[in-house]
Amino acid sequence: MKKFIVVVTGPTATGKSDFAEKLAQKLGGEIINADIGSWYAPLNIGTAKPNLNTMSIAYHLFNILNKPEQFTVVAFRNRVEQLTEEIWSRGKIPVIVGGSAFYIKALWYKSQESGSSSEIEHVLMKSTQSTQDLWRQLFEIDQFRAEKINNNDRYRVVRALGIYTATGQKPSSFNPVYDPIAPIFGFFCYRERQELYDRINYRTELMLQNGWIEEVQNIMGTEWEKFLIEKKIIGYDDIIHYLRSGKTSLLYDNLVTTIQQKTRNYAKRQITFLSKLKRDIMNDTDKSSYTMYIQEIDLMAQEINQVVQDLYRIIMA
Repeated sequence: MKKFIVVVTGPTATGKSDFAEKLAQKLGGEIINADIGSWYAPLNIGTAKPNLNTMSIAYHLFNILNKPEQFTVVAFRNRVEQLTEEIWSRGKIPVIVGGSAFYIKALWYKSQESGSSSEIEHVLMKSTQSTQDLWRQLFEIDQFRAEKINNNDRYRVVRALGIYTATGQKPSSFNPVYDPIAPIFGFFCYRERQELYDRINYRTELMLQNGWIEEVQNIMGTEWEKFLIEKKIIGYDDIIHYLRSGKTSLLYDNLVTTIQQKTRNYAKRQITFLSKLKRDIMNDTDKSSYTMYIQEIDLMAQEINQVVQDLYRIIMA
């Protein structure tokens, strides 16, 4: 059997998880999760984690973290490389699905960063300094890297400062290199912008109705609360503030619209990042002997059988 992987990515709420599961069923594959939120065991409703009890095929990298800790891009890539070998040994095809853009990028581009800064990062994460103060320190050290990180993204700010402290070199000098983990067939999923926004708005209301607030309430007062405020997985910090402020109808309405707006903004950023990634991959493909296949998939119109037929035709060519 030819060894290759399938990557299904795209902005949140496009329906890529359902598409990937159907694709895996048709191809004889196993799912590998590449969405950050779904790694954390207590986070289910707000991360749109699929119901694992009803999954009809084998799956991996869901609920792998029972404590509020980071799972680095380097660790993710290493774990995926191990999983792909295991899946291939069973005669199956790895189907990786997710919209966490930096982790998706790591499937094509290998980081040159080392893990030697982990202890430094741990200290910085626990520091009483605000994320904005840490970001300003990074800006003074490496303006180029700082401008690529949101000044509220504590994880990436701390990661960059950790690299500088451990190596003495600017973190922007550690550019990832094009080094795909295997031949990749990539599907970049999309929907028309207004339809995507409508899906985001509806899904937000549905998640809140289905117990998202209760999910957050159950982890209030634990180590997860501080982690979620710092990590800023969309909606969780807003629900924490809502619960701390008292639950009035006016506050609830504001909570709904705030999460909807933040999710739409996140989808915009995903579209921008993934569009650039797609262009970079297509420009860099000649640098590798790997066979690359990149296709945009309109999930409003695409028939799964046609996708599978096209894929098999390319594989067998």
